[in-house]
Amino acid sequence: MTVSDWAGCVSDWSHALAGLKEFIAPVFKRSEQIGSAGVFIDGLLSGAERKTGWMLAEEAGLARPYRIQSLREWAKDGGVCVYWWFNERGTAMEVRIIIETTFENGTTKVRRLGCLSHPFRRTQPEGFGLLLEDAKTILGQLQNAILLDQIKEVSEASKICPDCDRVRAIHDYRSRVLDTLFGRFQVKVPRIRRCACNARSDVFPGGPLLPLAHFFPDRSTPELQHVQAELGARYSFRDAARILETFLPCAKQVNTSVRDRLGRVAREIDDIEQTEPVVAAVAEDAPALTVFLDGAHIRRRPEYQKRHLDVVVGKIKSHDKCRRFGLVQQAVLSPASQLRQDLRALGWDHRQTVTVISDGEPTLPNLVRDAVGGKVRHILDWWHISMRIQHVENAVKGLLQARNFSGVSVLFKRPAETLRWYLWHEQIRTATTGLQWLMIDCARLPADDRVVAEAAGRVQARCRDLYSYLANNMDNLTNYGQRHRRGLPISSSRAEGCVDDIGNTRMGKRRRMRWSPKGAHRVAVVRAAVLDRRLNGAYQRAAA
Repeated sequence: MTVSDWAGCVSDWSHALAGLKEFIAPVFKRSEQIGSAGVFIDGLLSGAERKTGWMLAEEAGLARPYRIQSLREWAKDGGVCVYWWFNERGTAMEVRIIIETTFENGTTKVRRLGCLSHPFRRTQPEGFGLLLEDAKTILGQLQNAILLDQIKEVSEASKICPDCDRVRAIHDYRSRVLDTLFGRFQVKVPRIRRCACNARSDVFPGGPLLPLAHFFPDRSTPELQHVQAELGARYSFRDAARILETFLPCAKQVNTSVRDRLGRVAREIDDIEQTEPVVAAVAEDAPALTVFLDGAHIRRRPEYQKRHLDVVVGKIKSHDKCRRFGLVQQAVLSPASQLRQDLRALGWDHRQTVTVISDGEPTLPNLVRDAVGGKVRHILDWWHISMRIQHVENAVKGLLQARNFSGVSVLFKRPAETLRWYLWHEQIRTATTGLQWLMIDCARLPADDRVVAEAAGRVQARCRDLYSYLANNMDNLTNYGQRHRRGLPISSSRAEGCVDDIGNTRMGKRRRMRWSPKGAHRVAVVRAAVLDRRLNGAYQRAAA
């Protein structure tokens, strides 16, 4: 290097140092602080053996080191510090990332994660800021650094025997693969020999201890399992794997891994809810629970030799809480036990009455009766009654609009118009009597005209359908008008919404998937927990 080149490098360095001081100047509000920051940087670049507050103050000619020490404390940010160093070299801006970890014993460790270069003269609009690939790389490196430090700290703490406080020896080191949300890493963990105080105990069988196996028995973090389960419950397994690979620096995902992790999470949700203590009712006169039930029909896998699979979905509602649930009765040993856990989660006990609103399918209220272990109040859904009344009204209108209709119009129009009012006010006998007279009047019409005969046959078929529906559910009818005025539910519309949210959205026919009973049950359990935002709470209780 010539003298001129050396002089040029010194000149460039002095300009860069001055530019750095000007860059950090806006961070401080007072001129004294700006001057102390410049002195602090000069001290760091000086030849002092130790970069302490006193040494830097003496190097700068200051009488007291308080300003330098305050700057050193200001530069720290908890246990992990990330320093961004901007260095303009011609047309490039470099971003260096350094991580500093402070352990529990007070020691610190500094790592350089990497450097990002952004040449602003050649940068397109898409290149401004932190790019997705750069963020994935940084997150992966940061996860690796934090993971190694945590494993080291846990391994050191595991050497101490919890019974006799002796230091246990290391048996050997093993390589383990740990799958996380920000990458898959191969770590080297020690196996610790058992202490003499419990080496011959029956409670602690022989063999070295592996501390990492206690925290990660499945060799994957709970956060990764939670995200895979939630995405698998919302989207198809292939789409969930594709979303994870697109936005996170995780390892290559396959649909079978997402499916298996979702099944494991579903089992953990059932186990956690069964082991939770029962929440007692606040008072003896606590409001009764209302269970809205319905069934979703999804396509079954061909080896089960049936076309459709029934998924029981619904919502349990109290005066201030609600809870969704979904299950497949063929996939669990005791569907009533699982529904009982959902009822207890909302504070149900044997003193409270349970009201069931369904469409009249006998298996649905029987499931609640088995879960409660006693009688329940079953109310027939008003919406299904109203739809059948609408069919009768439309059939009567078609009959009256027939060209050669020769009957008395009021004998057909009046019963159809008053049918809804009678059923709304629980006048069941009057309504059924009107249906019978309507069928008799249709039978008395002359059968000469084919159009009139077909219209009369449609009216009779709709009347018989409604009459049979009311007769089969006679004990489940109530005064719907009175319940509506009191603000009580009369329809299973909440269960109809659960059919769309839990069943059709994820497992409907448009998804073009076929399900086994066990697979459909697991997706229904996890999806209900995701919609109720119970999945995070379940993992927090399990971790505690």
